[in-house]
Order: sequence, then C-alpha cells, then structure tokens
Amino acid sequence: MTEKRKQLIALILIAVIVLGSLGSYVVMHYVNGQADPDQVEAVYQSTKNAHVVEDADPYLTQVDFASLQKVNSDIYAWIKVPGTDVDYPVLQSTTEDDDYYLHTTMDKKHGLPGSIYTEKYNAQDFTDPVTIIYGHNMKNGTMFTSLHRYEEQSFFDEHPYIYIYLPHAVYKYAIFSAVTFDDRYILGNYNFLDPDDFNSYISEISDSALGFVRDDLSVMPGNQVITLSTCLSNAPDKRYLVNAVLIETYQ
Repeated sequence: MTEKRKQLIALILIAVIVLGSLGSYVVMHYVNGQADPDQVEAVYQSTKNAHVVEDADPYLTQVDFASLQKVNSDIYAWIKVPGTDVDYPVLQSTTEDDDYYLHTTMDKKHGLPGSIYTEKYNAQDFTDPVTIIYGHNMKNGTMFTSLHRYEEQSFFDEHPYIYIYLPHAVYKYAIFSAVTFDDRYILGNYNFLDPDDFNSYISEISDSALGFVRDDLSVMPGNQVITLSTCLSNAPDKRYLVNAVLIETYQ
C-alpha cells in the first residue's frame, strides 16, 4: 500500500469519527429535550395562529388566554410591537429561578431561544412603575431581535407603539426612547417606588447620546413604563432597551 493511499484511508477514518460524534451530539441534543430555535419559532407561530385572532385595529385583536394557559399556565400576557416580528406570549414563573424562561421555551424545553418573560418581582397586571420584559437577540431573527430596527431613526419615528394584551384589557404604550444601555440589573439598581429613583432611571434611558428619544413625551412618577431588554451581538456588556409609557387602556 502506497504512503498516499495510507494517508487517504486515515483521513476517511477521521472524517467518519468526527461525523459519528456529531451525529451522537445531535441525537443527544434532542433526546435530552433541548430546544432548536427554528423549531421553537414554528411552535410559537402555531400557537399564535391557534389562539390569537388578529384585527387591523389592534384593540380588536382577540387573545384566548383560557386556552393559552392550558398550553402553559405561566402565560399571562401577549406582546405585539407593530412593524417588528415581536408578537409573542409573555410568561412569568413564580416558582422557578428568576431567569428560568431565559433558557426555557413556552413548551418547557431547555435552551435557546427561551421565552419572552418578566420576573416575579413585577406584577402581572403591569401596574408597577417600571416592568422589565426580557427576550433574546437570536441569529435567526426571532424573539426580540427585530427590536434592533429601532436603531434606525426612520423606523423609530414611524413605529411608535407597543401593545400588551391581558385577559381583562389591552394596553397601548408610546415608545419614548430606544437606547444602548449598560448591563446592570435594572430591578436591583433602582427603587421605582421612590420618585427620585424613577426620575433618575427615566433620565438615564432618555439620553439622546445613547440612541433615539422622543422629546414630545414626558414621563413622570405615577406613569407605568415598560422596558423591553435584549442583547447586542457585538457588545456582551451592553443591552438594547426599548422604553415605552402607557397612554391608553381598552377594556
């Protein structure tokens, strides 16, 4: 056997071993209930089609929470950001770790892309001064990835609203800033029941040096604010925040 033929056989054997190992990893990945982002997105879209009846008028969109909670009892709200792909259930666990849904999907599979979620420190009726809503920045464009469209001035100007659906009401929020922020734990760094802390946070996330800000919206203690938080792929120590204030309630 020539030396060249020996080298070829050795390369083939290495390739077989590598492919076999990869196949074993893939099998174990699914056997252990790990999530696949594209498959998970298909589940979310199927869930939306089965439980949400959309209307051109956002206030007339109907969300069947009774049936959604049979899918997962931790689903308590639905969020829609017109102009983006954000159109998902919002989950909150009161029994698991705070970041449980960061790496757990709606159908309880572990791994990315997780879920859109809030922590148990925030009330589920969105009456807190500030509610933080978390979602991943995914390579396949799902979850909160499309919030990065607000990095364009024209998009920020043309898509000013966020809708939160609850079993008893629809909340309409007006976006007042979309900024790059540091990665501090917001709920642990401010006491939002203190007007001074609330004003300090609003001032910090309304800094035009960090992104885009609407000057015609004033946010004051007594208002209800939501902050949508996601990552930046090129800055792991930063977060991208889209911030909005409640302006209308439809019941």
